[in-house]
Amino acid sequence: MEAKPDCPKCHANTVYRSGKIPEKQRRRCKNCGFQCTRTTPRGRPASEKALAVTLYTMGLSLSAIARIFHVSPPAVLRWVRNFAERVYEKPEPGEAIIVELDEMWHFLKSKKQTLDLESLL
Repeated sequence: MEAKPDCPKCHANTVYRSGKIPEKQRRRCKNCGFQCTRTTPRGRPASEKALAVTLYTMGLSLSAIARIFHVSPPAVLRWVRNFAERVYEKPEPGEAIIVELDEMWHFLKSKKQTLDLESLL
């Protein structure tokens, strides 16, 4: 006899079979009404993600890491960004330095050289 899995949402043991989709058994929870088909966890283990981040910090490209782990490059980028958000804190915004570029633009634009043909004669 097959053991009943717990509900992934509320972790109750009141799960019953609720139909099939192509070659997978669908289950429904009596407590919360959540339907699920997957009983195994999704995603990669944390150790693989940590190794991918380490390889990225050592200079390996996202595409090369993606080929090693057989995932897409955006997935590796998401792993790196999530790691950076968890570990590193954003610097506090400091005093802003204002550079006036308008003066240079007016200086260059005001140099209008006219062609004086009379002085050549």
